[in-house]
Amino acid sequence: MPKIGIDVSSYQGDSVSYFNTFKKYGAGFAVVKLTEGTNYLNPKSSAQVTNALKVFGSVSVYHFFHGAGTAEAKYFLAWVKKFGLDKSTVLVIDVEAPGLPYNTTPQVNAFLRYLINAGYKNVVTYGSGSWFNSGRIKRSELVDKHIWVAAYGVSRPGVANANAWQFSDNWHGVDASYDFDGSLSGSGSKTSEKPAYYVTPGLYQVRLKRLPVYGKMDFKKSDKRYTRYGTGSRFWATPVKYGKITRLYINGQGYVSSNKWYVKFLKKAK
Repeated sequence: MPKIGIDVSSYQGDSVSYFNTFKKYGAGFAVVKLTEGTNYLNPKSSAQVTNALKVFGSVSVYHFFHGAGTAEAKYFLAWVKKFGLDKSTVLVIDVEAPGLPYNTTPQVNAFLRYLINAGYKNVVTYGSGSWFNSGRIKRSELVDKHIWVAAYGVSRPGVANANAWQFSDNWHGVDASYDFDGSLSGSGSKTSEKPAYYVTPGLYQVRLKRLPVYGKMDFKKSDKRYTRYGTGSRFWATPVKYGKITRLYINGQGYVSSNKWYVKFLKKAK
């Protein structure tokens, strides 16, 4: 299973108890917003970094980007150092501001190069699936190819070989992500874990913000049902063989994914 993590800014809590609550929900790491542009520091970042470290044992940090590559990297890194974060820390550039130029890749690269040249080599670029797929962020041209993709209400990130996937903007009230290979959490795993599928009839609970229901097992868009299950929804289902994997059949409604990243098995059917 990939690690689930949360990302926090000034809108979220900063206490040990706050992070412990999400650890109980199953989170294994946190990414804290540090800076934005060249003059903003998240006022809660010091406490969030300190207490996320206490709860999870490590912390990753991010910068909200406005397009001035080197200048913003200097500002971000200055605070990274003031917080005492060493060169093993995962540093993320958040590329989503509406005012960014269509081809934002050259300035993203300027930002990444500055961090890498300073010895901080664990860097990740965050953006929506649509920005990566449309070429607003050109992964093939990035100086570091590690990416964190935001895509909600779907059953996969939609960008091939994404290192991490922000699958929900409302997982117990916060943004949540899957870290597939350790790139975002800093756990250092070098290989992506392949998904596993349930084979036991019983009661299941949804992990995603929205889990689509399909009329047929091939999950074609044209067969998607109006019915959708949200985070925490429960249903009884029977796994049905589909090639080398399974689908979950919900009687009278249709099929949903049996992927263990998307649903959680609660108990066997009697």
